[in-house]
Amino acid sequence: MAKLTKEQKEAFIKKYGETNLRRVELPMDDLNTKSLEVIVRVPDRATMSQYMKYADVNPKKAQEILIKQCLLTDKEQVMDDDALFMTAVSQIAELIPIREGRIKKF
Repeated sequence: MAKLTKEQKEAFIKKYGETNLRRVELPMDDLNTKSLEVIVRVPDRATMSQYMKYADVNPKKAQEILIKQCLLTDKEQVMDDDALFMTAVSQIAELIPIREGRIKKF
């Protein structure tokens, strides 16, 4: 990944909020000797709603929604490489904000 300029970083923070941004390393080969570092945003409610709408009916479209909505850098490179694409989908899915709740008797 090319280094983000200060202006790019500030623009991402202004648009998405610093707490909603993550850097993710995607391995570019099976030996993990090279990796691509990308910037992603944590999926929000609207993105999750679109994703879940297609998750069972059209998984490919659901995965593309996650990538197109959450991947902020190197999108074309990831979209063109199946391994990068699938890795990015799984990494973004891990960012889905789900807290563990507790069920108690009434």
